[in-house]
Amino acid sequence: MASVIGGEAAFIGSLTELIELNWSAVDAFAAALPRMSRPGDRSRLLSFLTDHERHIDELAAIAHELGSPPLDTPTRPKLKSKALTNGIVGDRAILEAMRCHEEEACAAYERTLLSREGLSDRARDALRQALAVERRHRDWFVEQLDARQGLMLLPL
Repeated sequence: MASVIGGEAAFIGSLTELIELNWSAVDAFAAALPRMSRPGDRSRLLSFLTDHERHIDELAAIAHELGSPPLDTPTRPKLKSKALTNGIVGDRAILEAMRCHEEEACAAYERTLLSREGLSDRARDALRQALAVERRHRDWFVEQLDARQGLMLLPL
């Protein structure tokens, strides 16, 4: 069972924030997929979307163990994401918006891990693994942006 020594309500709040960030990422990736001009980019974004869906399930399981189930998919609010605002077009602009989203997710996971003493091993492992995945996502976006420096590709 996941448990936290003291501050359980704060930890549940952090879990809720992480779940919402992952839902926002799912929304952003779903919006970005059809806008990407390169099939390889679409494939990579689809795999990242799947990672975020898995994180939602893992975080929700921890919240359930603590007796605080998160919102279900059908009832959750539609969250705004950087890739959905201002009609972002062009691969580079979308990649930059998604990189920002991954930076935000990394920071949230890091805050949660650093500020929570007494996490169960299962909860700590799940958070560390998710952080490693988020860092891998972020690094891929940074690499892609560096490789495309100065390019503004617009879909046909």
